[in-house]
Amino acid sequence: MRQFEQLRETWAEADAVEAISDFVDSGDRVVVRMIWRGTGHGPVADLEMTSIYTIRKGRIVYDEKFWDHTEALEAVGLSA
Repeated sequence: MRQFEQLRETWAEADAVEAISDFVDSGDRVVVRMIWRGTGHGPVADLEMTSIYTIRKGRIVYDEKFWDHTEALEAVGLSA
């Protein structure tokens, strides 16, 4: 988690995550494709990734990140 805090400090001027797909329900997990944009003291960043969130009792208990969207879908037993 400290790594993400350091990245956010670098992008002090602007830092936002935007969903660029629908949220896909897969049992106790949710898949969503997103872009993380940041500007500030370092280079401008536009990081596109797919997250898989594992949900328990209405809370996110685990977060997996994938650069490859197809790989993320396969990880939850779905296909592109």
